[in-house]
Amino acid sequence: MSPRRATLLTYFSVGLLALLSAGRLLEAGDVPWTVLLVVALASALLVGPATWLARDRLPEDRRETLALVGITLAMLALPVWLVGVSLAFGLPLLRWLDALLVGGAVGTSLVVLAERTVVPERLRGFAV
Repeated sequence: MSPRRATLLTYFSVGLLALLSAGRLLEAGDVPWTVLLVVALASALLVGPATWLARDRLPEDRRETLALVGITLAMLALPVWLVGVSLAFGLPLLRWLDALLVGGAVGTSLVVLAERTVVPERLRGFAV
């Protein structure tokens, strides 16, 4: 599979999950808009600059290794942290997971859109 096709498949999968989560949130009635907004802004402000710095400073093989390690750590830590916070504060876990997924997808989409439209071509690659 080509890297472009794999990227498009990843975007499609995350987008589909975000749409399903948005549907569940809208179906439940009371949408936590502040949580969605905070997560979207936080992910846009953290993901964008971190990605651009990593792309500028690290070689491609090193970035790939660090991405796999980061994704693995996030997959292990996020559910444990969310369940702990949910139990500690009595929050409905499924609703918060949906809000986090939709907010993260919106924030990441904003970063991709900003990179394609605002960031100059010379800053998108390794050379600054």
